[in-house]
Amino acid sequence: MPPFALIASKVGLETADRIDRFGAAAVAQGWRAMPLSRSVVLAVGPGAALNLQSLGAWRLVGDVFPRRGEMTGEPKSAADLISQVWGRYVAFQLREDGRLAAVLRDPSGALDALLLHTADHWIVASDLPDWLLAAVRPALQIDNVQVAGVLQDPTRAWDVSLLNGVNSVTPGACLNLEDRPVAHQVWRPSAFVDTASGLTLDAAGEWLREVVDEAVSNLSERAGVLATELSGGLDSGIVATSLARLDSPVRAWLHSYGSAPESDERSFALPLAQRLGATLDLLKRPDTVLSQQDLQGLSLAFRPGFNAMDPVNDGIAAARLKALGIETVLTGKGGDAVFFQAFGEEVFADLWKRQGVRALVSSTLPAVARWEGRSIFSVVAGRKARPSDPQAGFLPPDAPALAPHPWLETAQGVGPAKRLQIVGMLDGAGFSAASRQTQVADIRHPLLSQPVMEACLAIPADQLTLGRDRGLARLAFAARLTPQIATRRSKGDLTAYYGRLIARSLDVLRPWLLDGELAARGLIDRGRADRALSAEQLIWRGGYRDIMVAAAMESWLRTWRSRLEALEQASP
Repeated sequence: MPPFALIASKVGLETADRIDRFGAAAVAQGWRAMPLSRSVVLAVGPGAALNLQSLGAWRLVGDVFPRRGEMTGEPKSAADLISQVWGRYVAFQLREDGRLAAVLRDPSGALDALLLHTADHWIVASDLPDWLLAAVRPALQIDNVQVAGVLQDPTRAWDVSLLNGVNSVTPGACLNLEDRPVAHQVWRPSAFVDTASGLTLDAAGEWLREVVDEAVSNLSERAGVLATELSGGLDSGIVATSLARLDSPVRAWLHSYGSAPESDERSFALPLAQRLGATLDLLKRPDTVLSQQDLQGLSLAFRPGFNAMDPVNDGIAAARLKALGIETVLTGKGGDAVFFQAFGEEVFADLWKRQGVRALVSSTLPAVARWEGRSIFSVVAGRKARPSDPQAGFLPPDAPALAPHPWLETAQGVGPAKRLQIVGMLDGAGFSAASRQTQVADIRHPLLSQPVMEACLAIPADQLTLGRDRGLARLAFAARLTPQIATRRSKGDLTAYYGRLIARSLDVLRPWLLDGELAARGLIDRGRADRALSAEQLIWRGGYRDIMVAAAMESWLRTWRSRLEALEQASP
């Protein structure tokens, strides 16, 4: 999906010359600029054809599809708009005089929405390229508090801004600009939780198939040269088989595998590929080391590069996509969250919350006990705490925490299983963040679309799981999948692969983190990091993801420090 940037005058036509200069700067970089009104100009970056739709007072940039196959009239409000369409879009509401009134980001969060402003203008963009910063010259500063908060909770990287001077619109939120920026969370996951608790098992499975097929069908439209992932796991298998039913031409069925048995899923993927009449495009993950260049290139966009934390494989996959001429890739990412992979005591807790003592005679209680290797009595009586995030061991003891995510602020009465599901969904926006692969192809995630998220929130956790992880999805799509995938109990595991990668790369990672911006700013505890970045600690305690999160954040800090210094030096 091509990037966009919009400039809107706060005061009317008095600043038309500045808007003209903005458009000229965009065009000079190969972008396309077009007026939405006499005081609003939209610029879209090079890439796929522009998708711009008008619905009443709203202008929608991105992929937009009608809900339930038809529109019900001009949307009167942001909530009305979200109820009538879904997709991957940012919407702009224009007043009758043509000035910008509000900005809405769709619930999937697939397209970012960042707000900057000057005395006379609003600027909304999906990223902040150098030409835009040079044209607008905003006053920006790295926010160490927000950086520390995201280090504690990396899922927040997709809704908070790490720069003072930039506001980030949360997925499903509308930012009203009539007076000063005021955000209203229009779409709230909690509004859908357990609203379909009366559905039969057959009806729930049929609904799941319908929304997945709707998402795959619409997101494969206007896709150009198409590829899809076929990892051998349940989620990618569901998307791939849904796509195969459409008879859409698929140039590549992508499969990545590692050298260790637990990271090699070809024995699961090959039978499904044969059933679909497809040939797997195999890509082996190399046993290599990280370089300084790999680390420097982790975070080149506005968000930290958490979607690019496997830079070697990411680069190899991007090169393959480019060589094959792939324009769009469909993935199964997000399935762990929406279909609910985390089966455990939280599912029983949700059932107890909904049914009270009747939950004691449910099939869910003994299923949870067997799954966790505990007695029924301990499940009923105990609420064992989940282990704390090991990333905290990297941070100073007094590191500040961020306020709750807006999706969770409105979910106070939601049970623990559904809260886990919401946390997984809010992290889903990160799968659309910048990476080497997104630079060469449009990566689309049907399972994180609004219809699928709403359906899976509405179906209670015990019905989504049916005694195991993603039980309803397994049952609903069993006829399309191979038995090996539908009943599979194991899951591909790259932990050992990443562990070896980091262990081999310690000579590069240690100075990168111990002598970098994070340590200099006191955002990581240098002594703790020193101990964690040793072969002995990696063997005994792991923490591989935490190390790469810190490495990606270090890359972001170095990149933005350099960009802000260059912007300041270039100021007139």
